Amino acid sequence: MAHAVAEQVLTPRFEWRARRTDGAPERGVMEAANHAGVVRELHRQGLVVVSIALTEIDAKPTERANHGDRSLSNRFRRDEVLSLCTQLSVMMKTGVSLIEGLETYAAQTPSKEAASVIRRIRDDVCEGEDLSVAMAKWPRIFPTVMIALLQAAEATGMLDQMLARIAKDLSKQRKFTRQVKGAMAYPGIMLAVAIAAVTIIMTFVLPKFRPLFAAQGDKLPAITRVLMTIADSLQDHWPIWIVSLSAIICGGTVWAKSAGGRLALDWLRMNTPIVKKMFQQLYTVRFAGTMGTLLAAGVSLLDVIRILRTVTGNTLYNELWDELEDRVNRGQDMSTAFLQSPLVPRPVSAMINAGERSGRLSETLEHAAQFSEDELDSAIKMATSLIEPIMILGMGVVVGGIAAAMLLPIFGLSKSLHH
Repeated sequence: MAHAVAEQVLTPRFEWRARRTDGAPERGVMEAANHAGVVRELHRQGLVVVSIALTEIDAKPTERANHGDRSLSNRFRRDEVLSLCTQLSVMMKTGVSLIEGLETYAAQTPSKEAASVIRRIRDDVCEGEDLSVAMAKWPRIFPTVMIALLQAAEATGMLDQMLARIAKDLSKQRKFTRQVKGAMAYPGIMLAVAIAAVTIIMTFVLPKFRPLFAAQGDKLPAITRVLMTIADSLQDHWPIWIVSLSAIICGGTVWAKSAGGRLALDWLRMNTPIVKKMFQQLYTVRFAGTMGTLLAAGVSLLDVIRILRTVTGNTLYNELWDELEDRVNRGQDMSTAFLQSPLVPRPVSAMINAGERSGRLSETLEHAAQFSEDELDSAIKMATSLIEPIMILGMGVVVGGIAAAMLLPIFGLSKSLHH
């Protein structure tokens, strides 16, 4: 009798919210060993999960990494996460247990930091924790969407398949992120080369013409006088220029990390003519693919929205997620929020509307993500093809202006000597 009472006290209780197939809301409290047990039972009853949370009396803070753990997290490369998911999936499909798979990966990885983290995860799993719980202790390494997918997979017993899917999604995200960074790196490199070239010309080349220009006095063209003043300042006050430039860079970095700076940069990404379509498609790929995967795995709608806030990486989308969460809480459709948002491409919002009406939202979202991937490829190629001539034209104007400032006085002097 005492054993039964103790077991009852130790069993955690979960508050759940769900919807029936006809859309009517349901809610209640259920005792289960873990989050996955509640999901299985609600799915058995034919309910669509909206949210699941521990009751206040049973809720415990998630164990977080200490200072030493944060140091390990910072040295754990993102590519290691992709490699871990891929190899664990293959090993589990061939009959290797999860614990053996973790130990095998820790033994063969060349990264000492990764091996240390994986062995600590293995120890937690050996003590009876779910893989998702053990990985959730390392939030700097394993993204929130990955933890949610693992929780859903543990509820259905399809961990190996979910790990393969996570690896595929991570590979896609890495591919498109690198494409966008590559497209944005080109103008940055061109700008750096232009600044370096102008600095060399202004510091070392233009001063060589000072004796020739001094003979003309006030007859020098205005552009030449301005450039000579800047060149003299660079030579005579270069420490001030270096300190000022360093202050501007440091100040800009701090500002970019502030709330106002992030908002301004996010606004520029979504409104700059050449690159706005590229960033819009990138964010659409992220949220559509993630949302489709999570819904297909049985993750609750409110948890999906919470995860989407961290996936898009643009503060302008927070208003969309707020509207979406409000509509879900009121039992309304989600597609209206997408249709009304200017951040979502019209074809994608139309697909989401059709998918929700037909009851095949997760499948439709995956198709929308594929459509956006194709559009993103086209947008990146178009942005690159437009940025290149613009940068070349800009460099030509700058270098040509400097050349004109140097040659015009020479032509004037030649003309005077001729007369």
